[in-house]
Amino acid sequence: MDEGQLERFEPRWPTLAALGFFCLWIAILSLPMLGGDFVAAPYNDQYATGLAFREWAASQWKALGHFPLWNPELFAGLPFVAAMHGDLFYPTTFLRLVFPTHVAMNLGFVIHYVLVGLFMYLLLRALRTGWTAAVVGGVVYQLSGVIGSYVSPGHDGKLFVTAMLPLGFLALVWALRDRRSEGYALFALSVGLALLSPHPQMAQYFLLAAGIFALYLVFDGPDRDWKRISLQLGGAMGAVGFGIGISLVQYLPFLAYIPFSPRDEAVVADFAFSASYAIPWTHVPEFLVPRFAGEWFNGTYWGPNGIKLHSEYLGLSAIALAIFGAWDKDRRRIAMWLSGIALLFLLVAMGSATPFFRVWWEVVPFVKSTRAPGMALFVVSAMVGILAAFGVDRIERDAAAVPIKVWLGAGGAVAVLGLLGVFGAVAETMAPPELRARAVAGGAAVRTGALVAGVALMAVAALAFGKARGRLPATFAALGLVVVLGSEMWLNASAFWNYSRPQDELFADDEIKSYLRDVERPYRVWSVPTRVGQVYPQSALMADGIAQWYGHHGNELHSFDLVNARRGISLAFTNEGNPRLMDLYAIRYLIVPANAVDDSIPGFSFVFRSVPSSTGMQAALLERDDSAPYARVVPSGVMIPEAQVVPTLLDQRVPLDRMVVFSDQLDFQLPAIDTLPSPATAVASFAEWRPGYMRIELSEPASANSFLVIAENWYKDWSATVDARPTPTFPGNGSLLTVPLSAGARNVELRFESREFQRGKWLTFLSLIVVLGGCVAPPVWRRRRA
Repeated sequence: MDEGQLERFEPRWPTLAALGFFCLWIAILSLPMLGGDFVAAPYNDQYATGLAFREWAASQWKALGHFPLWNPELFAGLPFVAAMHGDLFYPTTFLRLVFPTHVAMNLGFVIHYVLVGLFMYLLLRALRTGWTAAVVGGVVYQLSGVIGSYVSPGHDGKLFVTAMLPLGFLALVWALRDRRSEGYALFALSVGLALLSPHPQMAQYFLLAAGIFALYLVFDGPDRDWKRISLQLGGAMGAVGFGIGISLVQYLPFLAYIPFSPRDEAVVADFAFSASYAIPWTHVPEFLVPRFAGEWFNGTYWGPNGIKLHSEYLGLSAIALAIFGAWDKDRRRIAMWLSGIALLFLLVAMGSATPFFRVWWEVVPFVKSTRAPGMALFVVSAMVGILAAFGVDRIERDAAAVPIKVWLGAGGAVAVLGLLGVFGAVAETMAPPELRARAVAGGAAVRTGALVAGVALMAVAALAFGKARGRLPATFAALGLVVVLGSEMWLNASAFWNYSRPQDELFADDEIKSYLRDVERPYRVWSVPTRVGQVYPQSALMADGIAQWYGHHGNELHSFDLVNARRGISLAFTNEGNPRLMDLYAIRYLIVPANAVDDSIPGFSFVFRSVPSSTGMQAALLERDDSAPYARVVPSGVMIPEAQVVPTLLDQRVPLDRMVVFSDQLDFQLPAIDTLPSPATAVASFAEWRPGYMRIELSEPASANSFLVIAENWYKDWSATVDARPTPTFPGNGSLLTVPLSAGARNVELRFESREFQRGKWLTFLSLIVVLGGCVAPPVWRRRRA
């Protein structure tokens, strides 16, 4: 073998050996799970929101015998499927029917982290890289900063799409380059699963990146057979269509819901909103220096985004290898296309830091309904992983071409400068004066990260040098590269794998929750935020099936936001605590920190004055003294201009027990009234109530032109029968479910049934059958013919 020419290392069972490496670092990071810990800290989206959503869904599925479509537990009710509550139809959902919810969610993370590396490995092998290159590329992608830290904010949906990206690219290679028809079916499956994540913004990035890669595959080489190109691109588009078909159980309801939600472009359409949580210029050094901008959860983040729970480290050694691989003359065309994809999505991720995002915002569909473009960095990470693999392949082919002195010098400089605290000092000068203390606090992490990154690059250079000189065997060099790259990326990711035990803490039982679970539904509570905190944060009570006035979601009904006066994009409400709204929304119980209540709250009496809660806070439970009926008969209605609805509801002079306030934008007529009638004497009681179904009986016949008002939000999928006669429903008093009553009416039945869900369910099933058949039939047919 000539000097500089490396022998390729290939284990006996290459894919199995690669899988072992992809499991290795994830297994180390996951060790606390064996003791029952949940990969979520209290600041994590899964802690009080995601886990509660999933626990409630699993319990309702088991109790009702079917999937719940309406969620009455938050914001006076919202569609469960249409408003999106996480991975409702993604395959790992079914783990929650078998395992405890936190265990199933842990497994979802672990399985997909392994798949991220494995699918990238399989793609790189299909792109004809060696084993070492494919494993390095897989590890770089698997543990790249933004991906390795998904567990920190709890973004498992992003992780699902991240795993589908290399699988989709692999499917396109099979379909468009290798002419294997099952590639189209596999691409459809990857698209469908990416959409069912359900993270439509990430799925959009995946589809756009895959589309560009498909163009490379069909136009690669001198052949310009336009018939072939048209058929191949048509096949890829057809695969996208079937992938969308797989997702329709989720997206037909979602698309129908958008006009009723705060994500409608007519409501949002704000450039600053869409550009928020992008990657500002002050974060860019973190691509090369781990943890440069700090993290919010440990008090070291000093950047302009307000919150930062993730890493943006691409890997110093990975970038060096990627640059080296991009200049490989044997892969010039594909490297150019991949570099173009990386540049495009880097510009997207940087948002308004460059003028490009304004064009993107104006031209690309759905961008005006989304925010946080920084998440597009996962595509950049994928391209860096592929190009880094090309760099390793180039080392194995021609180690003499490696810029060893440059890498040693750069690695040494980063290590020394990091050790001396130079990068930390730079961060301090870039931080605003009022946040400089945070940058100082993060200096030690920056110092350690830079030292590790620099030493890792020097180790990569040393391995290439030793093998180029014939002093290292191929096995040692190959495994050395994998271990060095993997260890560097793992060390950065490990800071973001933080654990807790919410099943034994936040979601443990306590006296208040036990008491409320025994109260006959329906009723609603308000966990009051106070100067000393909130007893049950965000959506935690949903896990116990305890309906609360507010909570945490972000895609609740826009009509509820208007009545409660949501403040901007926050989940804070100006009208929170208004006594008129507490009556309309049937707030029966208050939960307050015990030390925030002196004697009592007017109109409420103590059930518990001070008992320990599952959150560790001493809490008080108070019950309303008078009635705040969940369903009430109101004898008349009035239509007023839409802009006046909320002020009218809040006006104490307006007798809401005598009239329902409707917007004049509704398409129905009300009879004229000269004087308001007396309050109705009929009492509405619930014969049956469960999520999405109510049967209500009136104590006496209703009068003509009266209404039944229920303290749950109206949505178009509510249907009603009054004494077995179909009757339309309307939004009354701003957002509440309202049913017109005919003279003599005694019984009202309401059901939440979604036609979009039913159509989507069957279209998903049919699409899935076709796609799975397309994955299996072609290889079986070829095998039989052979």
